[in-house]
This record gives sequence, C-alpha cells and structure tokens, in this order.
Amino acid sequence: MNISELPYSLPKTPKAQCQYLARICSISLHKLSNNHQEESEAIASVIIYRHLNSNQKIEAMRLIQTLNNKPLMAKLIEKVTDVIVNPQWGIWSLSNTELLKDQKFHDMVNSYAGILGASISAASAKELASTIWKTKKVSKGGWITIVMWGSLYFNATELNKANQEISNRSKLLDSVHYN
Repeated sequence: MNISELPYSLPKTPKAQCQYLARICSISLHKLSNNHQEESEAIASVIIYRHLNSNQKIEAMRLIQTLNNKPLMAKLIEKVTDVIVNPQWGIWSLSNTELLKDQKFHDMVNSYAGILGASISAASAKELASTIWKTKKVSKGGWITIVMWGSLYFNATELNKANQEISNRSKLLDSVHYN
C-alpha cells in the first residue's frame, strides 16, 4: 500500500510518519519498532482497508502478516476486524461522505438537545448526587436524567471524534480511496 493514498498530510521522516499514522489509529507508540517504512505501509493498509477491492484486501492482509513486529501485526489485524464489524470503531476508516454524515448527525443531535434545554450542568449534577446520597436510591426521573446525560456525553464525544478526523484529513476532497 502506498501511504500517499491516505487523506492526510504526513510528516517528512519515516519515523514521524509511522508515529502519526499510529496515533490516527489509536495504536500505542511502544508497539512500533525501527522498521518505520514497512510499518507505515501496513498501518496505511489498515486505514484504507474498507475501501479496497477483494484483491487489494488480500494484498493488504499479506502486507500486515509479513511484519516482523508481531505485537503490531496482531494489533493491525484487530483494527481491520473491528472496522469490518463496525466502521464507527475506527472513524479513520470512514469515507469522506460517511464521515461528513456522521458529523452532521451528531451536530444535529447536539443542536436539538441545546434547543430543548437538555444539558449537563454542575448544579443539576450536584443536586442529583445529593438526592441519591440522601435517599440511597435513584428515582425513575433520576435514571432518565442519568441516561439522558450519558447519551449527550456520548454524542458530544462522537462529534469531537468526527471533527478531529475531519481536521486530520487535509485531503478531504481529493483522496483516492475516501470519496
């Protein structure tokens, strides 16, 4: 796989490129070895895996499996299977269209929650915690509040991830595999 097919502006040195791609995929840097070029290409093949045809997928998997760095190889295979099961588990695997739809959805939920006045405030959280502490139980309304806050928190986290990925993609409109 060619790292130039990725939708990112990569650093100049092979080591920095490998570290940048590892961060994109949430791979611990301690899993990397000194074979930066080979590992960068393997990580790149994971990033674009969903957008490859059948023959390219076989080639990508061969590339991953030929890594001498077995801990990294195992992590990359895990990343490939994760995005096959659910592309949202690797936001970097989404096409530009999928990513922009995801961002739009989470932004819309965020906007509607704001319009409805559904938000998490320190005062309301303190009040709920105080009530739970005093009564030693959570009321039906308390559970609804907790679920609503959890949903809003999850949505905000997903929106931040989408925004960060869009920010990372310097070539959002002209990448070969991500249209």
